[in-house]
Amino acid sequence: MISVRDIHKSFGKREVLKGVTFEMGRGETVALMGANGAGKSTLFDILSSLDPRFSGSAVVGGFDVRTQPMDVKGAVGYVPGRFSLYEDLSVKENLVFFAKAFGCNPDDIHSLSPYLWKSLEPFSDIRAGHLSGGMKQKLAICCAMVHNPSVLLLDEPTVGVDPVSRSDMWKEIAALRKTGVSVLVSTHYLDEAGKADRILFLHQGVMMLYDSPEGILRSYRHNLYSLPCESTRFPEVEAELSARRGVIDLYLYGDKVHVITDESFEPLPVTGRELTRIQPEMEDIFIETLSSRL
Repeated sequence: MISVRDIHKSFGKREVLKGVTFEMGRGETVALMGANGAGKSTLFDILSSLDPRFSGSAVVGGFDVRTQPMDVKGAVGYVPGRFSLYEDLSVKENLVFFAKAFGCNPDDIHSLSPYLWKSLEPFSDIRAGHLSGGMKQKLAICCAMVHNPSVLLLDEPTVGVDPVSRSDMWKEIAALRKTGVSVLVSTHYLDEAGKADRILFLHQGVMMLYDSPEGILRSYRHNLYSLPCESTRFPEVEAELSARRGVIDLYLYGDKVHVITDESFEPLPVTGRELTRIQPEMEDIFIETLSSRL
């Protein structure tokens, strides 16, 4: 449902997307991850046909985003990072407005987005501007779904959202997957990314990883050790480990230090404390990827 080939995008002399290439199929959920400035929102603008000024190609829902923008808009539901609905209109009025824009029935939302609309419906007469952050995002997704799109683009829909609303959104995404809707969703939460079929990791416009969560965890290419360490003692630990052969990188991880090493490293005690060999988590994978590939 989405096919992207060698997309490059620049703002002046600053290139923000650098040869991004990926495909995602019908009913697939892909989590888009990366720090602020990685190019995530720029990619969303291109895929939703809002920005045709790029090189490369992108096909969404079977339509070329550059030459068939109106067809793309009919196939896509897009929720941008900033709340963009009408705050002076009520919940129901916003839904009706977008339904009429697409020539569809607003009452269909009961079946198209049942988890989110169930919690929104009691607030139908409340102005959108008076909703909580979580409720605003639920309304934005419902308005994006009202025309039954085949592709849903969600730009950080759970930022600043309460845990219950986050759970409701991911229940909805899981339900959409079963109906064949393809969902590309950007998130900073690793637990959310783990629920997707695949994770696309961008860093400064470069696609660093694209695989299933399980495949990404299996891709770890080095050894990883953990050492108990208070943050105040990190400089001391860093100085000792940096002088050892085989250390690739090290970083604070809660109340521990994680140490990336190659096979030449000898796990002798550090500042009198034992190192423990551990299995990497998703955050370790991203750190290792940046350490070894940039």
